[in-house]
Amino acid sequence: MKRTLFATMTLVFVLAGLAVAQGADEEYLKAMQLSDNCQKVQALEAYIAKYAGQGTTNEHWAYAYCCLTPCASKNAGKAAEYGEKALGMAGIDNSTKLQLIIAIPQLYYGAGQADKGDAGARKLIDYGKGLSEAKTGAQLQATGYFLIGNSAEKAGDNVKATENYIQAYDAFKDPNIVKQIKSLADKLYKAQKYAEAEQVLQKFYAADQGPESATVYAQTLYKQGKTAEALAIYREAYAKKRTGGLAQNIAIILNAQVKTDPSKTMEAVNANIEAAFLVPAQQKNFLGQAQNLFVGQDKELASSYAKIEEHKKAVDEFNKTIDTKFAGKSEDELSDSDKRLLKTLNANIEAENQAIAQIVASQKGVLDKFNALVAQVKARLGK
Repeated sequence: MKRTLFATMTLVFVLAGLAVAQGADEEYLKAMQLSDNCQKVQALEAYIAKYAGQGTTNEHWAYAYCCLTPCASKNAGKAAEYGEKALGMAGIDNSTKLQLIIAIPQLYYGAGQADKGDAGARKLIDYGKGLSEAKTGAQLQATGYFLIGNSAEKAGDNVKATENYIQAYDAFKDPNIVKQIKSLADKLYKAQKYAEAEQVLQKFYAADQGPESATVYAQTLYKQGKTAEALAIYREAYAKKRTGGLAQNIAIILNAQVKTDPSKTMEAVNANIEAAFLVPAQQKNFLGQAQNLFVGQDKELASSYAKIEEHKKAVDEFNKTIDTKFAGKSEDELSDSDKRLLKTLNANIEAENQAIAQIVASQKGVLDKFNALVAQVKARLGK
């Protein structure tokens, strides 16, 4: 009799547990079928409040989707806690786990809980370090560092922001990280915190030593009127890696300097030729600038262009006189004095054209030297 009673009671408990499980499953499915995200979050929270800790089939998913389901009105801090709860439970697949690890720090930051956000971001960094797939791991590490840096920047801690942006870029060379560092420096620059802006970018360049970091650092120096220092950074980076952007900036600075310091002419000529080959879209402009500077060194040659224009103007005047006096007349209609005048005018035109030819011939020697220099630079660059 006792055995029968015990068996009956056990069956009652089993059936009750089964009924609870079935009820929990139905409530979870109903919640997940809601199309409105905020209503879904509310329904999942109600599910958690009712069934937490009872070992229901979908408890871990309820925590996960409370965290991951986008809803502007949900409590971000609480959603992050749900995410952490889900991570600590069995049954979460790797894809969802990764989504949670990415979402948790952002939710904490959104809730104004920077310390917890930083802790979550560091878990993301550690997770990235442990991945066998190098590119994905690097991206995750960069994301973690970037989140910490962005939070620090918003809090006004520019040193912490800079250090973490640099680590983000070091992990994964994403141009968007460079933009963020440049944005931070620009913000400081506009606030007239020039030294701080310079320090941010100096640290970036010191850590990276690449063309991108060199460019943004040198640009900030240039904005402050530190032209020599900016040029030195551009040259230092260019010596390590020849890029069009660096070559262009070097040429632009030297083109300005040569106006007051003619001793830098050949330096500027070479810089413009190199920029021409490394920035194809601006090749014509840079080669033209290089040629003008090269020719300008020879004062006599430089003045020869004006002389050619003078001779051409004289030819035009002689031709105009011929057209005015002799237009529509045949040779038989010309008087002896007309013929003498026409002969003189033609002789003058011939003399002017010969003078032009002589000047052009003298120019050719200098231009040949310039073209030889262009060929040398082209060979040096392997173009």
